[in-house]
Amino acid sequence: MTYRLTEQANFRIEIEGSLAPEVVVRERQQIVRSIRSRARLPGFRSGKAPESMIRARFAEDIETELKDHLSELVWREVMDGETELQPLTMPELHDVGFTEDGSFRMTARLEVRPSFDLPDLGGASLPEISLEVADAETNLELERLAEQQAVWVPVEEGRAADGMLVEADLTGTMEGAAEEPYEESDARFVLGSEAVPPEVSEALQGAAVGETRQASRTFPDDDEKADRAGKTVTYTVVVKGLKRKEIPGIDDGLAKGVGLESLDDLRRRVGEALTRRKRAERRDRWRRALLDYLETGIDLNQLPGSLVQNAVSESVNRYAYQMAIQGLGPADGNFKWQELAAKAEPSARQHVADNLVLEQLATVWGTPVPEAEVEAFIAAEAAQLGIPPAEHKANLVAEEKLESIRHAARITSVVDEMIRRAGGEVE
Repeated sequence: MTYRLTEQANFRIEIEGSLAPEVVVRERQQIVRSIRSRARLPGFRSGKAPESMIRARFAEDIETELKDHLSELVWREVMDGETELQPLTMPELHDVGFTEDGSFRMTARLEVRPSFDLPDLGGASLPEISLEVADAETNLELERLAEQQAVWVPVEEGRAADGMLVEADLTGTMEGAAEEPYEESDARFVLGSEAVPPEVSEALQGAAVGETRQASRTFPDDDEKADRAGKTVTYTVVVKGLKRKEIPGIDDGLAKGVGLESLDDLRRRVGEALTRRKRAERRDRWRRALLDYLETGIDLNQLPGSLVQNAVSESVNRYAYQMAIQGLGPADGNFKWQELAAKAEPSARQHVADNLVLEQLATVWGTPVPEAEVEAFIAAEAAQLGIPPAEHKANLVAEEKLESIRHAARITSVVDEMIRRAGGEVE
């Protein structure tokens, strides 16, 4: 047997292979005998029909099976001889057939996993990133915490203003709409927030409990929802209640509200959390900087198409899932699949390149899967689910999710080693 490999763009290869006439004769004979052993023809016992009759009766089946079998022989020989070849796709067969001298020839095309010529990490430099937590950062975090602990207090005699929580019955009537007006009882919204149409916020300024206000909003002609483009909706709002947000002071009371003894304890705890966050952010920035350094010679437009397409599909599907959670779907007209795919492609290509580089480093360095960390992760998830770790692990195996967890843990170890080799600190 002989074969030839030709490299093509985007890590595709073409394989041209052939088998000698004597191999074709031998394999054809074996197929004929196999069909003869199980064929039932009138006038003959099973396995006793003449081979000439078998060849004539099953000629098409014999040729189809022979081509498949010979193609497999060529492919097996290629894989045995090209031990570093890592196919990403199944071979696409072309020009499969026999020559005048009786030999077999075939052409196959497929994508293979790239092997990049990566620079040495000793030449990389890590950006200086401080882990120091400034007082201003701590104060800002305390303000956010106080905001989270805020309560809404009813306004007895005041009037509506931005920042107040409005409780109201809401009706919306669309111009020229055939369906019934939209109605919502006991709606709750914060006046002046982005979620509230500005026309509604403006109309409700100064409103008292019990008042009814109206507001109109005209949608642009190029609105993303075609059924309302250029139309005007009129809102009727009956104010049923007003509440004002009261934010607690940043003092010992705030600390006690989250289970600590004093403001000093709270400041220390916030500082520790900010330090952990800064370490995580530093690691992410170092990871990106080192991958950019390693990928200097890699053309993101020349990557295996199957991997890029898979990454794009995953990105679009995640977006679709997030939209579905919000109660939106393809029927709402918000899903322009081709546009979404086009927007997702650049980041998908970056994602593919990063994974290929990290997986190559894992192979070159012989990085093992940190099984102890995998077990700890499984145990933590099992605790959240309230089931034994062994049961959760068995479920992950059954759902074919365990290997993805092990892969992610291995890649995390590779990133840690990459940072160490560049002179960075890893905890």
